[in-house]
Amino acid sequence: MRKAQRYERRLAGVFLAVFMFMAVATAQLRAQVPLIRLPDFFEGSPVAMLLIEPADGKILAANHAAQSLYGWTSTEFRELFVHDLNQMSEDKIKRQMENARDGEQRYFLFPHRFKDGSIHTVRIFSWPIIFQQKTRLFSVIAEAENLHMGDEPLAAYSSNLEDAVRQTSAELKATDGLLNLTLISAIAVLLSIVIILAIVLIRGRKLVRALGRQHLLLRVVIDAIPDQIYFKRPDGTLEACNQAAAEFVGMPAELIVGKTDREIFGKSTDALLMQQVFSDVNNQGKLINQGEVTNPAGRKYTLEMIKAPVIDARGERLGSVSVWRDVTERRRTEARIEALAYYDPLTKLANRAKAQEVLLGFLATHRVNRQHMAIAIFDLDSFAAVNSIFGHNIGDALLKTTSRRLSDNIDAGSFTARLSSDEFVVFLTALGGEEDKARAAAHAKIEDLHACLSRQAFINGNQLTPSASAGAVLVSPSSEGADEELRRADLAMHNAKSRGRGSITWFHAEMVEDLVARFDVETALEKALQNGGLRLFLQPKIIEGAPGRHFEALLRLDHPERGIIGPGSFIHVAEATGLIVPIGAWVLEEACRMLARNPDLHLAVNVSVRQFLREKFVDDLALLLDQYQFEPERLTLEMTESLMIANFDLALSQLRKIRALNIRLSIDDFGTGYSALVYLKQFPLNELKIDKTFIAGVPHDSSDTSLVELIITMAHHLGISIIAEGVETREQEAWLRNQGCEGLQGFLFSPPQPASYYLNP
Repeated sequence: MRKAQRYERRLAGVFLAVFMFMAVATAQLRAQVPLIRLPDFFEGSPVAMLLIEPADGKILAANHAAQSLYGWTSTEFRELFVHDLNQMSEDKIKRQMENARDGEQRYFLFPHRFKDGSIHTVRIFSWPIIFQQKTRLFSVIAEAENLHMGDEPLAAYSSNLEDAVRQTSAELKATDGLLNLTLISAIAVLLSIVIILAIVLIRGRKLVRALGRQHLLLRVVIDAIPDQIYFKRPDGTLEACNQAAAEFVGMPAELIVGKTDREIFGKSTDALLMQQVFSDVNNQGKLINQGEVTNPAGRKYTLEMIKAPVIDARGERLGSVSVWRDVTERRRTEARIEALAYYDPLTKLANRAKAQEVLLGFLATHRVNRQHMAIAIFDLDSFAAVNSIFGHNIGDALLKTTSRRLSDNIDAGSFTARLSSDEFVVFLTALGGEEDKARAAAHAKIEDLHACLSRQAFINGNQLTPSASAGAVLVSPSSEGADEELRRADLAMHNAKSRGRGSITWFHAEMVEDLVARFDVETALEKALQNGGLRLFLQPKIIEGAPGRHFEALLRLDHPERGIIGPGSFIHVAEATGLIVPIGAWVLEEACRMLARNPDLHLAVNVSVRQFLREKFVDDLALLLDQYQFEPERLTLEMTESLMIANFDLALSQLRKIRALNIRLSIDDFGTGYSALVYLKQFPLNELKIDKTFIAGVPHDSSDTSLVELIITMAHHLGISIIAEGVETREQEAWLRNQGCEGLQGFLFSPPQPASYYLNP
């Protein structure tokens, strides 16, 4: 019996060590049927457990592991019955529960339905217990495919060792009572002593066998756990480990027992092993760490380790327990997620989110060190054209080349990232405390990077000479706003692009004012479209021998604060924001309305390239003609020469369709853009308008005079009439008439006036 008691205490110690983190209830010895303390033993177990009413199969309780396995919450579980999970017939389910309740069968293999509707084969170890004075079924569940136990039955990871301890204690107490009774009555009843001793012997053997079974069940459960579990004696030698630990170490568990950490892992210098394995914990401490560990076979793992002392009820230390979890794949997944969230998959550079995070750190460091830094944003010029001409694969390769050139040429401590399609940012750090010197150093480095980006690149057999515009801002030590500094650099970059290819611009305060003004104009345009704030002014076109009244329709914006403003103040904003399309549509419809109301009126309307090249532009024109019912030849559409190179084939197709509607076509500001005779020959044009910059020099400037004469002669040979813009003197009028110019327009005759000035309401 003493051996049995010693064996019992040793097993209880091992059990306490292994399940210290799983909140197994403290064994209580009672002389009655055992009660399971659900809040401790049940809820804390990492193995799925259910408490079932055998009479009707209602699920009374489910621990956290069961909720994670099946997908139902604790509240949802309490609304379910066994037949909601088990996909077998209810009769068979009932028979199996009766077998479990009667102790005839404890191990089962069932098809169970999870909350997501999927069916999984699960192994169940079930036995009856007394809970709240009633017989219940206590079941431990695991997916069959997740077990690595061969053909052995599922051992209840959370098998009720408490029951065994209580049973043992009860029997020992009963034995003690019998022994006391035997001693008292030994003198009187010798035969009773013999009987009692026989009973004690039989029960002792049963106890040993019961403890052996419990030990076996515990062993199987521990070996089924995928985490590594080690129990170490106070002298530093290993008392026990599970199968996962044996596989990690690379030797059978029997050979591991009794060895020290150094005997197993040798002279490893892994930081995690130094902290967790080769160190010790005091009676109260608990170590939790994570890191990389190389096992004796040389394979690297990322492990989470928990190590804590095991203290018995008397406060004596039994040793320490360690649980190691392999999180290698989880860390790889987290790294992939971080890469997707913070890094550009094409160039492998950090993205905007990561750049903002890094910039916050730089600002904090430079604030403490009283140092300046600089932010430079590089934007590839005409990158969209590269994609269109060479294809996106060449464009992607150019982006990769740009990212390599920046990464390879920034100084240590600096940083680069890709902000958007063709925008890259560079943080230049530790520029010193003096503003002028910091700016000079930053400018020199930005120029070096700019020159590096502008070098020729050979990509898939194509020779490219990239160009980039750069905007920069010098960040003082007192700056605290990452978003604000990036915005300033972005403003400077857009200012550089407006200056032309390959420009470098530093931020200055006036850029904010320009941005505010641009935003004000954009807002005013949007409101004007909604509230009727756009106006048409008319300027006469003096055409000899032409019947009717001829005007050019000119757009004005009725600004709520600035009054009537000309197109030079808002057209560029409309073009950049795309508002030019709805604005152009309004102008066309308003012109058509005027033409319908005034039968003698002829109007020329400016059309933007963006509006003209829209696929539905011609269809919209046809609808306007049908709606307003006026002679189409009284409407002239004026376009700039940039139309010629925007998309020649589409432009030519659109022009032919428009001429088929009998609408006249004119090229505005001729001579200032991409004039080409081949375009004039193929486009079905009715007139050319000579730009006022050439008219201003006639008849005294020989160069202007020669150019105007050439344009008039060429147009007449092609059957195209001429309109001269910007005529301001009688001398100019007389000279142009003498050269055969059919139409004149300018302040000599009239400035642009509101439409109501010339037309009846």
